[in-house]
Amino acid sequence: IYAIAWRARIAPGTDQVGAVHAISAETGETAWVREQRAATMSLVATGGGLVFGGDVNGRFRALDHETGEVLWEVNLGSPVSGFPITYAVDGRQYVAVSTGTARFLNLTPELRPSQGNNLFVFALP
Repeated sequence: IYAIAWRARIAPGTDQVGAVHAISAETGETAWVREQRAATMSLVATGGGLVFGGDVNGRFRALDHETGEVLWEVNLGSPVSGFPITYAVDGRQYVAVSTGTARFLNLTPELRPSQGNNLFVFALP
């Protein structure tokens, strides 16, 4: 199970707003946590061991589902606001995600990505 978290108020002693938590569905134990300044907006897990997620700063990443390590990252230029989806055509897997919203930007006023609306589709290797 993967979960995202963001705080409307930042706890004393931290300046991280966004977090991804990997939680074992079998044990309920937290396997890993990946914190960052920008609020994490959405996630999708694939059967191939990848977790894709985006944030309000426009970063879209592929994480290793066992470690949380960033395997790939791209700046899409505006907040990743839609939930990514994955699908296959003729045996090739793709991940698609939409961008563009001003929601939650007040949590990190120093981050100012554009607010253009776009749809991005990536083919997986």
